[in-house]
Amino acid sequence: MTDYNTRTVVDDQFNRTEGNGVTAPRARPSRPSRAEVARWSRFALPVLLLVLVATFSVLEPTYFATVDNARTILVTQTVLATLAMSALFTLVVGQFDLSIGAQLGLAQVVLPGLLSRYDVDLGTGIVITIAVTTVIGAFNGVLVAKLRLNSFIATLGVATILQATVLWYSGGRVIFEGLPPSLTGLSTAEIVGIPLPIVYIAILAILAWLVLERTPLGRRMEAVGVGHEAARLSGINADGITILAFCFGGALAGAAGVLQASQIGSGNPALGPEFLLPAFAAVFLGATAFKVGRFNLWGTIVAVLTVATGVAGLNLMGVPQWVNPLFNGVALLLAVTAARLLRGVGSQ
Repeated sequence: MTDYNTRTVVDDQFNRTEGNGVTAPRARPSRPSRAEVARWSRFALPVLLLVLVATFSVLEPTYFATVDNARTILVTQTVLATLAMSALFTLVVGQFDLSIGAQLGLAQVVLPGLLSRYDVDLGTGIVITIAVTTVIGAFNGVLVAKLRLNSFIATLGVATILQATVLWYSGGRVIFEGLPPSLTGLSTAEIVGIPLPIVYIAILAILAWLVLERTPLGRRMEAVGVGHEAARLSGINADGITILAFCFGGALAGAAGVLQASQIGSGNPALGPEFLLPAFAAVFLGATAFKVGRFNLWGTIVAVLTVATGVAGLNLMGVPQWVNPLFNGVALLLAVTAARLLRGVGSQ
């Protein structure tokens, strides 16, 4: 009885108006809805990029706030951005390809090997190199889609095989003799003052965006990522879409290897796998921007630039080199956590 009376008194107090001489209790402020959270959080990453640029421009105006530094950051990140797009395609269909770093490493020794050992012209060498990694991507897709192997295990095994192949193909030595100047020209040439690597990544990004966002294929890929079995029951060739996504990922990993070989002017068997973690960090971090909770292209590109800007600024301030992997690792952890917390928010 006491509890009932207490609740009645409280209800009466809330129902009184100021006209009766009693001030109504102040209403509790309403929490922001999930839709409002999504609307604002999608701009957090671009804002962070602007904050980093402004901060380092103030702290290091002589070196950071220059056109040359901006060009350097953009050019050096083209390889990582291309590999991040490779990871993006398989993540969209709900799979992981842990072999893309090894595919990059294979491509960046296959191309110099073709040019120096077999006297293949540059254009043909690029086509063969990307074709090789595309076939590897298709093989990964068959393992996952047809044989129903776990994508983590299958692609990790393929990555190990590819690393062994790189050592066999290169003999464990850097391939640099007999390479034509046109190889480095892929990265050093400019069009109307814009370095070619920036032009390449712009073209690749637009093409990837068109496929993922403006074609029925992209919508089918996203449907497969949401639910493989549900997509199959709705009439989508889910296995074929998965294999195709791995093919796209392989082709982009090969393109990243070509860019890497052109930037260093050789084929280094030690390079490749170290790009894997930053690539996945960029895609997961990008899922917190623009289309919250969804892997998306422009979020991935902004994430690459954000992490690169942070690392470049810290390096200019004299921090040790071990900060680079630390920065990437922390970015990946924060990105995965944020993507999980924001999952489904964008659809509210």
